[in-house]
Formats: sequence, structure tokens, C-alpha cells
Amino acid sequence: MGKWIRMLWLTLCLLGLGARADIVIGQSVPLSGVAGEYGRNMAQGAQAYFNWLNKQSGGIHGEQIKYVQYDDGFDFSRTLANTRKLLAEDKVVALMGYFSSDATASIVSRRWLDGGGVPLVGVSSSARTVREPGSRFLFHTRASQREEIAKLMAQMKRLGIARIGVFYQDDGFGQDGLAAAQEEAKSTGIVIAASASYPANTLSVNTAVKRLADANPPAILMISITKPSGLFIKAFRRLDSDAALYHTSTVDFDELVRDIGPDLVHGLAIAQVYPYPGDNQNKLIKEFRSTLAAFAPSSTPPGYAALEGYITAKLLADAIGKAGPNPSRAKVYEALDNLGEVNYGGFRLSFGPNQRSGSHFVELTIANQKGELSK
Repeated sequence: MGKWIRMLWLTLCLLGLGARADIVIGQSVPLSGVAGEYGRNMAQGAQAYFNWLNKQSGGIHGEQIKYVQYDDGFDFSRTLANTRKLLAEDKVVALMGYFSSDATASIVSRRWLDGGGVPLVGVSSSARTVREPGSRFLFHTRASQREEIAKLMAQMKRLGIARIGVFYQDDGFGQDGLAAAQEEAKSTGIVIAASASYPANTLSVNTAVKRLADANPPAILMISITKPSGLFIKAFRRLDSDAALYHTSTVDFDELVRDIGPDLVHGLAIAQVYPYPGDNQNKLIKEFRSTLAAFAPSSTPPGYAALEGYITAKLLADAIGKAGPNPSRAKVYEALDNLGEVNYGGFRLSFGPNQRSGSHFVELTIANQKGELSK
């Protein structure tokens, strides 16, 4: 009898060695609504990386990545509900690639990350409301919004622009951007002649258009997302304004060109917080474009949104790899906390025990007459 028990035990152990659980990574992201295209492109960039990793390397330490996405439609309540589900039901080891500043700030303030011991890697909003006081479980892959606005307004100063208007989204993201512009105005001597907002998750921009057109500044700083930005530019140009337009990185350029055409986009300056995705000499970009072509839907543009998802997925996968086999939330958090610097084709991210802002990279791009971006 003892012999058979030992054989049964050995068999069960061997079966257990072959039965690896998936590594579950979760994301609440707008796949529909006014921010849907940006969210879909970002998610497809991440999915392409995970698909490549599962196929080419068998996942991480022999365990497949299961990437769970829920559509939040850029809605506060849906983002919270999705997050509760990801934490309690899907039992993710990590979250990634959130979009809404207000919802993310609420998740942080409710201490869901801290309470669940789960890291969140990457938030598309770089507003101060998300970063301060923040959470030790929140790892930022973008430069801050204030760094973006400082870069944009320094460029305006160099060009001799003395008065500007500010168009912004009326939520934590936009309000933080306005506050950053007001601070930069004091240091640069630029006067904010007028500011006007639109309600978040709407396309109601007409009141803002009229207010800023009446003020007639030579430049407009735009702190907004793609669909409202496109409607604002169309309506503003219809009033024969030739003001220079400057935008934070929160616009999906490919979508904007499709929405309003290259003529209206021409001359738009955009702050970017990731490397230029058209740089085919860059190792990271070549890898990104190749992976996207092989593992993403053919409709996915190889632009900044997909690149953001790709980089975030790559960073998180690297941290999970360092966490070792059978990664837990605690192991993944510890790996991120001690990650140090990673270098992806010259784009550097660095995290440590007292460092949660992984990047300070900001560069400016400008749209040409063909509807293409150049540096």
C-alpha cells in the first residue's frame, strides 16, 4: 500500500509542475466614447507586446500572460467598478495603463492599491492630482504634465509670444494643467489673456471657442483630449483666427488628422513624452513597429498611443520577470521598487524606493502640411 501511495503522490507532483497558472494583468481603459480611439490604440500596443511575449518566449518563466481589459468609456464610476472587479475577481498581480486622472486619483485616495498591495504601472494623465500625494504602488512612465507645459511655454517665450489663451478640460487633469500654465506664466512673463474649459467626457466646446476668440491671443495652449480638441480647432479656425496652437501630449495625432484633416492640423505643436515613433533608426521603435505589424490588428496606427501601451507592457513584463516564477503582487511590487534604470533604445525609465516618476523626457513635435509630425 505504501508503494502505491508514494507513486500517486509523485504523479500528482509531476502534474502540478506542468499546471502553471496564467499571470493576470488588468486594465480599465476607454475602448469607447470620446477617448475610445486613444484607449484602443494604447491597449492594442500592450496586447501586441504580450502576444509576442507569449508566442516567442512562452510567456514569463513558462507562465502565459493573461491581459484583461475592461472598457470604462472614460467614465469615473465605470473605472472604479472595473478596478474592483480586476482586484477582487480577476485577482490581477498588477494593473497598467489607466487613463482618467479623476478616477485614478480616487482609486489612490481610497487606498485600493495600498490595501490590495497591487502595483499600477502607467497612467495617461500626468496631472498633479494623480501624483501628489500619490501612492507608493503607482509607477509613472510619463514625464509630469507640468514638465510638458513648461517645455511648451518656454518655446512660446523663445518665439516672442507674450499673451496666450488656455483651453482645458474641466476636471483634475485640465485644472492642474491650467494651474501649471499660471505658474509658468509668472516665471516666463507670459500673460494668460483668457482661459476657457469644456466639461470632461463631452464635446461641448462652443462656449470656450467664443471666449478665447473674443480674447484674440496670438497663441492657445490646449490641455485636452483628441475629440474635443478637433472640434475646438475646427470652430476656432472657422472664426478666421490664426493663433498658434500648442498642445499637451494627450492628443492622438493620427485620430486628429482623420477627424479634421491635415490643413487644420498644420502648425500644431505637441509636447511628447515618449520617443518619436517614426524614428526607424531607433532600436525600440524598430522593435515596436515590427511587433505591432505582426501581433496587432492592421488598423492599429504605429503612433504614440500604441507606443505608450507597448512601453508600459514591456516595463511591467520586465519587472515580472525579475520577480521570479509564480509572481505575486508583493513580488512584482518589490521588483518594481528595486528596478533601477532600464534603457529602451535611449528612452530611460528609472524606479527606486523613493522614486515613482520614472521619466522626465519631453520633446516638441510639429504638424506639417501633409498631416505628418516632425521633430
